[in-house]
Amino acid sequence: MIREQVEPRPDWAARCREVGFDYCDLPSSDGSWYWSDDVAYRLSAREVDAIDDASQELHDMCMDWVAQVVQSGNYPALYRLTDAAKTLIERSWQAHEPSLFGRFDLGYDGKNIKMFEYNGDTPTSLLEASVVQWQWLKDKGLPDQFNALHEKLIDQWRVIGASLPEKTRLYFTAMEDAGREDWGNLEYLMDTAFQAGLDVSDLALESMGWDAHQRAFVDVRGQAINACFKLYPWEWMVQDSFAPQLQETTIRWLEPAWKMLLSSKALLPALWQRHPLHPLLLESREDDGYAPKSGRWISKPVLGREGANISRYDRGLVEKPTGTSFHDAYAQSGYVIQEWFELPNFQGYRPLIGSWVVGDKTAGIGIREDYNEITGNDSHFVPHYFVE
Repeated sequence: MIREQVEPRPDWAARCREVGFDYCDLPSSDGSWYWSDDVAYRLSAREVDAIDDASQELHDMCMDWVAQVVQSGNYPALYRLTDAAKTLIERSWQAHEPSLFGRFDLGYDGKNIKMFEYNGDTPTSLLEASVVQWQWLKDKGLPDQFNALHEKLIDQWRVIGASLPEKTRLYFTAMEDAGREDWGNLEYLMDTAFQAGLDVSDLALESMGWDAHQRAFVDVRGQAINACFKLYPWEWMVQDSFAPQLQETTIRWLEPAWKMLLSSKALLPALWQRHPLHPLLLESREDDGYAPKSGRWISKPVLGREGANISRYDRGLVEKPTGTSFHDAYAQSGYVIQEWFELPNFQGYRPLIGSWVVGDKTAGIGIREDYNEITGNDSHFVPHYFVE
């Protein structure tokens, strides 16, 4: 993998906006933009194959683990799941409710591929990983890209649509003030569902109501919502004011409730216990508050986002790596520690690979880089291509 300086397209921002990427020029603290049109990562076909194979193996391991946990009913305490949440998980899994997608965050140093975490419920950076960087590839006349996201999303929506009752409208929802990144991803997903032949509509989460007579969530017209894609995490849903109604309704949620098991960093020690010393995993366990006396480790919240609440243990000393921030809400979920993996450093930037799974198959990658040690809100999205 090589980081290259490339000639930016003269109309790159306009080209990005043509496909709905109107937050491409959000500023970063280093003076650049979120989308990097003057940089690219070049990979070899061999590297792409290795990332593809690793991502598929990790996803299969995750799905095998979910099946084992639901069948046994032995949920790790670190998840802190309520009985109501467990019921939702089991009901959705036993009903074989299909998933749309997920994103692994992978470290890759040119030799080793390591799983940092799995964003199985509400992953973003999808629009830029799909049509935006593909448009860039075509504009630049470059050979190929590990990117079949758009086609596979449409195919998976057809699978999901076939599992819904005929003439079901699929709603897409997020918080009204979630910001352009969330709504941009949501609008893109709604468009791919529409291209798959589904009847779609958007709805702010705050506008969703509850009709006790219908025992259903309803839209602003009082129409029952029977299927809904939510860009809103399950850990919030099961704690919100309408959480009791989740047990009463037969609404089909996307992602399904069983994805709670793949959207928490409690997954990391569980996988390590199930597959100790696996070459794609980093040693992980619950953080008991005592710094390990040897080695380098990272401590991160079980339920956290955007690189928040990160600490590093370095031979017994506690450090705060650059790029992290602290939020009280994340601190309530507990912490895991994971073996530290050093990302490669290219001219001061560290790339993190987001490897996408659509349905149960790998679908492509997107690369975010950060000049901080932790990939967070200030990261840039950088397109990639590969050569034989």
